[in-house]
Amino acid sequence: MEPRLTPALLTGDPTPGAAPPPSYPAGHEPYWDIESGSPLTDEVRMSGFKHLMVGCMAAACLSEEPWDLHNAPELTDRQALAGMLGALGAHVGVDAAAERVLIDAAPLTGHRVPADWSAQVHGGAYLLPVLLARHGQVESGAHGGCRIGGGHRGGRPVQHIARVLERFGATCATDDGGLTATAPRGLRGAVIDLAEFSTPDPHSGLPTGPHYSGATKTALLAAASARGTTVLRHPYPKPDAQELARVLALAGVAVDVTPDAIEIQGADGPIGAASVTLPSDLLEVVTFVTASVLLDQELTLRLTRPDVVREGLAPELRHLRRIGVPLRWDGDMLHIRPAVGPLTADRVVAASHLVYSDAQPLFALLLLAASAPSTLVETVWSGRFGYVDGLRSMGARLAVDGQELRIHPGPLRPAPGPLRGTDLRAAAALLLAALAVGTPHRLYGVEHLARGYARLPAKLRALGGRITPGTTRAPDVPGATDVAGTQDKEAFHDV
Repeated sequence: MEPRLTPALLTGDPTPGAAPPPSYPAGHEPYWDIESGSPLTDEVRMSGFKHLMVGCMAAACLSEEPWDLHNAPELTDRQALAGMLGALGAHVGVDAAAERVLIDAAPLTGHRVPADWSAQVHGGAYLLPVLLARHGQVESGAHGGCRIGGGHRGGRPVQHIARVLERFGATCATDDGGLTATAPRGLRGAVIDLAEFSTPDPHSGLPTGPHYSGATKTALLAAASARGTTVLRHPYPKPDAQELARVLALAGVAVDVTPDAIEIQGADGPIGAASVTLPSDLLEVVTFVTASVLLDQELTLRLTRPDVVREGLAPELRHLRRIGVPLRWDGDMLHIRPAVGPLTADRVVAASHLVYSDAQPLFALLLLAASAPSTLVETVWSGRFGYVDGLRSMGARLAVDGQELRIHPGPLRPAPGPLRGTDLRAAAALLLAALAVGTPHRLYGVEHLARGYARLPAKLRALGGRITPGTTRAPDVPGATDVAGTQDKEAFHDV
């Protein structure tokens, strides 16, 4: 077991109680100047899975013994969660070089999620069930992240989290994106059909939607230290939730995972220690597969726990094979070769049981190189087409019709001015598009990238990308308007 941590052991991330640093000078915002060059290497190591890391950092607060997270990527979410835990009284140690985080939550006493930190990222929302379980009360303001949801002023909603906690016996109130909850007698086990927190995919009838994943992870964290048995029916099927259930089992919680349900025997108190090695980030893998295809470069991705990656990306891999992206697996390596000829047109549905919504903008880029028109369907988030205006400024022929995007293939050309990424994956899509065009571009919205990609400029250098960061007063640039839900079926004719 690791020794107890003290503030003196902290490195890299903020010390307990520290205020979050300013992102950039008032009235300014960061940008990247992007250029293409000769590749430096044909191998890149993928960082750890962000969506699982934030759940594990929250779960550590259910324990009075140290937790040790390996392959924990250097992201804004890690920094913000470390800051929140420190402000709440926990000890957090970070070995930045080894991407290792140690959390000792035994001294944690606070129940108010620090608003300055939580406003930066969405991951702080997972502190709500664990602080409630630990102290019988919790308070928080709004939670940040990509503004692609239906929460207050476009922020990430918390009402579904409140509804889940109420099923465990809590009394909750939500206001302006924040939540207050009490459970003076502790949490008790519950039977929850998580399909209630979803909407049916119109194509298959299976659960999907923006609240499904968060409701499942909230329920898992609440159940772990609750009193009695919890049965979660129709849980979110992707690794961010399924692997979190297995992590709780590593900490001594009795967990039984089946395809249709997860049963948890609550510990009725603190759970045990855990040492967790995070698998490679699934969406980073899709991002670099896309980069390899667009740049027509052979690339090898070095993976951690490739079995989880391969299983978790099964829908994405089916579509990549279908459209003609050559992939070869070899132990912990994934080899990508240049496609032979144009890619094949496809219909890609982003849904909780199919392709990740986060991967949808990347498939849009790939399908611009197809031999015939393609269609993307978004069933999770309502604001996932924030990259469309930017790609149109580069010559892409794209038409948004409600939650569908029609893609007419064709080459991209240099944008006439700066680009803007309105969320994490929109920024990633425009970044890769700029690299593929090959001429210098300026990209705003790069602060989003720090929430999803660790050391991205260095990794892109391996592919010949040269990134020069800066800050300035930003002009109006394409992509600032949320195009989701607009009716522009004739957009092909306007290009």
